[in-house]
Formats: sequence, C-alpha cells, structure tokens
Amino acid sequence: MGRLIMNKTLYIVVFLLIGIGAFAQIPKNEIDVNINVFPKEKPALSINSNALLAGEALLYKIAILNEANKESELSKIAYVSLRNQSDSVVFNHKLKLKNGSGYGDFFLPADLKTGVYNLIGYTNFSRNNTAEAIDEKTIYVVNTFMENRGVSKSADTVRVNAIDTKGVSSFTHGSNEQSIRIKTDKQSYGYREKVKLSLESPIKNKGNYVLSVRQVNPIEISNKVSMHSQQNSFKTFYLPELRGEVVTGVVLSKKNSTPVVNKEVSFTIPGKEFVFKLAKTDKYGRFFFSVLEDYNAEKSIIQIIGEKGDTENYELVLDDKNLILRNSKPSILKIDPNLKEWLQERSVQLQVENAYFEKKRDSVHPRKLHPTFFNDMGVLYRLDDFTRFSTVRETFVEIITLAAIRGSGVNTRFLVYNEYDPNKLGKFNDIPPLVLLDGMMIQDNEELLNYNARDIKSIRVVSKPYRYGPKLFSGIISIETIKGDFVLSEKNLIEKIALQPAVEEKQYFKPDYKEGSKLSRIPDYRVQLLWNPQVDLTSSEYTTAFYTSDVSGIFEILLEGYTNKGQFISTKSYFTVTEN
Repeated sequence: MGRLIMNKTLYIVVFLLIGIGAFAQIPKNEIDVNINVFPKEKPALSINSNALLAGEALLYKIAILNEANKESELSKIAYVSLRNQSDSVVFNHKLKLKNGSGYGDFFLPADLKTGVYNLIGYTNFSRNNTAEAIDEKTIYVVNTFMENRGVSKSADTVRVNAIDTKGVSSFTHGSNEQSIRIKTDKQSYGYREKVKLSLESPIKNKGNYVLSVRQVNPIEISNKVSMHSQQNSFKTFYLPELRGEVVTGVVLSKKNSTPVVNKEVSFTIPGKEFVFKLAKTDKYGRFFFSVLEDYNAEKSIIQIIGEKGDTENYELVLDDKNLILRNSKPSILKIDPNLKEWLQERSVQLQVENAYFEKKRDSVHPRKLHPTFFNDMGVLYRLDDFTRFSTVRETFVEIITLAAIRGSGVNTRFLVYNEYDPNKLGKFNDIPPLVLLDGMMIQDNEELLNYNARDIKSIRVVSKPYRYGPKLFSGIISIETIKGDFVLSEKNLIEKIALQPAVEEKQYFKPDYKEGSKLSRIPDYRVQLLWNPQVDLTSSEYTTAFYTSDVSGIFEILLEGYTNKGQFISTKSYFTVTEN
C-alpha cells in the first residue's frame, strides 16, 4: 500500500513539473504552483578511504534518497565533484542513476598537492533541500612526490599521526542489532590467497550496498576540518532531471534585454550518433532540452533559428548548473615523522602498481549510443559507391535523386522529392527540409555549398514531411562528413558549451590466481582488494570471493548502504594477511 501511495505522489509531482516546464532552474516568481508540494531529495556518499596518497584511486558511490531514506524516484542524474578548500575543482563527474544510485572513480594524479579536499555529491533537485542539499566527505591527500609549499600562515593544522594497527578488533561489528553479518572462511591469509566472503542477515535486509575490502592505514587524523556550506539562491527553484540531463537557458533581445517569446532553438551534440533537439521559448523566453541519450562528445552547439541577419538581434544565456560553495578556512596537513618509512614504502608500491596498469585495467562498459532520431528512414547515399564530384551542387545533381538545390547565392534552397510522384513533387515543398551537417542544423545554405564534397561520407534523404519538436519540415537531408569534424561559422548565432558525458560504468579489476594464471609473475601491491558499489541483497545470503595481494597487514571489510525500508546499515569485519 505504501508503494501505491508513493507512486501516486510521484505521478502528481511529474504532472506538476510538466505544467511548469521542466527547466533545470526557474526563478520562484515564475512558478504558478505551490513548490511546497514537492518531496525533498538528499544525496548520500560512500568512499573507499578518506586518506589517500597521490597515485591511488578515490572510489565512490552516491545514493539519492527521499525523506524516508528510500530510493528517490525523481532525479536520474547526479553530480560528484572533488574540490580544494578554496572551492577550486579537481574533477566534476556526471552520473546516470540506476535504482537511485551511481558510482565512479578518480585517479589522484602526481601533481595533486598534499592537502585537504572535499568530495561533494548532489542532484539538481537536492539543491532545494537547504538542510541536506549536498553530501560531503573530507579527503586527506598526501603527495610523496611533491613538497608542500605556499601554505597560508593562518591555516589550521590537521595532524596525520601514526598508529599501531595491531589493536584493530578482529571481529564483526555493525550499526544495529539487526545488522548484516560478514563472514570469511578464515581469519588469516597468506599472499595471493583466495578469500571466500559471505554476507548473512537474520532478517531480510534487501537493499543496495557498497562492499569494500581495504588495508587499514596506520594513520589517524586529528583536528578534522569543518565542511563547506552551499551558496544557494532562495529565489531559485531547482527542478529534478526526471528522465535525463536537462540543458536550459533563455533567449534575450540585445536591444533591451527582454525575453524573446516563441523563438525556436536547436541543440546538437556532434558525433557519428549525434544528438539533435529542437525547442521553442516560452512566455519567459526560456527553452529546455531533455537529453536522454548517451553520448561521447564533450562539446555541444546551441543555435537560434531564424532568417539570415535576424538572429544577430538576440542573445543566448545558458543556465549554469555548477554548484558554488563558500570557501572554508585553509588547513595544512602536518605529517608524523614516524610515518616516513611507511609513506616511502607505499610510494614505491604505487609506482610499481601503476607501471603495470595496462595489465590490471578495469572493464569499462561502453556507452550504448542511440541511433539518430530518424534512425534508418529514407535513402542513404554512400558517396564512395558513386563517381565523386568536387562540389556539393554537382553531387546533388548527379547522385542525390531524392533532393535538389535550387537558386543561387542568398536565394539558394534545398528541396526533397516524393519518390512515388512522377513529377518529383514533394509534399509541403513550400516548407524547407531540415538540413543537417554532422548533426548541426544548416541555416546558411551557402555555407554547405562551399564545403568540399570530397570530404563528405554520406547523404541521407527522408523525402516525407517530418515534424520534429515544434517545427514541421518537408523532409530531412542529413549529411555526414568523413572526419565528423565540421564546424559552423561564427556568423551563425551559436553558443558552444562543454557538456561532459556521464561516467561510464565499470567492473573493477580482481585478479584470479588460479593455477597457470598469467598474472603470477606480475607484482601485486594492491591495498584495495575489493570494491563492489552495487551489492544487491535480494536474499538472506550473499557470497563472493577475491584474492589477497603481496601486501601484509590488517584488512577491513566494510558493507554500508540503505535497506529498501530506509534503514542505514554499516557493518565492518577484519582479517589479517601475512607473508607466506
């Protein structure tokens, strides 16, 4: 029954969001509904360690929860960012959420300074939740390759002290009485020995968890720093990215900076499987594009559609989804001299591990790129199958039987033919076709005619009327270049934006040292023995296995996450690894 109520709430929210436009962010005075009806959303981060060396990987998972700590059914995109204490960005990641969660990783480069960093996780919608807009983890980075210079005299001191890990308890302990029990087949292992691990629960703790196995660092952080706070605008309402990434903005008149209503705007992510969208501005001059498709390109193009010379009267202003945080007080890491030997040993181990990176690659799940919106409609002309011509006009005259070029100069226009009409007359020929070059809308036909036809790979013609977004076309002429690198001239009113692709899913590397393994002669100095960010406990028992490395010490098994009932679970267990 609770599920039914939740779904009803979701349907109401979706209906209201459609009613107000589904922009990424909207001034509250432009919203015609009571925003208090919307549920709240909050992020929750999990990491493999809060103390890392340059040359190691920061592994993370983000879960998006509702007010009951259950999986949020709203946002489908999350953002994770690593920043220093001045809010300078080390990396920004975009993640597509599945079942309310996503995961990623970042290799800490050799030029990343020793210091205090903050890992930030959020969604566009969670920014309305002023109490829990972001989740944040403090990351302490030690760089053994660089000296720590240029630190402010007023900086707070964060001490990194050496501790004796032999005192770490060797039994399982959890966050509550009904916690999940972690079991291993032994308490002590040798180098490269198989560890059999099982998770058992006295009750059904169905949910999605992260499972991490990592060596316990011989360090302790004291005088921990305070968290960032968000510079949020109470005048802005941030909407959830319900189906996928949302790109939004406003068209303004250059003359008086007033919003331009009913203006058509196009959006392109170039590439072989390009993404093309059309939209029309609303009464506030706003437009939005919902990008459901996966893509690889890191740049995109937005154009205002209009007659030649008309577009020069307008200005495109894009909404910025970047989260700005207030600077926190600077801190300096003061490292215990007793850690020198351990740091030197780990530094050498990391260099050896990274030297064999190619042999230990994670398995990346490639993005599933979608075909273009018209798929395989129409007729495809592969120009290498014909005699080549040097000009676009000759190519259309001699090869492209379902389309033509009429006129010259500024009066040049494209036509499509009805293949079944003996007079080659197409329907709605008084309306121009949609002409695309590498996915970018061509508004200046002369620019296409001046392009070298020998650089064109193929031309597809859809000779039937086609409505796309708010606009009707007599057909489609889609041209693909050989290199896929066509660039629109600056005289077209365009806005080039960096649009980072979503992080690709991975299956993290786990060696298999069964007899005859090709890895037997390769050094293994892993301290992260296992990282599984998507442990789905659908039964009362879960089993997995992994191998130890050539590193001795005490290792921690950590399981944490949320049950389907919204209960947070955190359980730890320990085992030792000794030299054979």
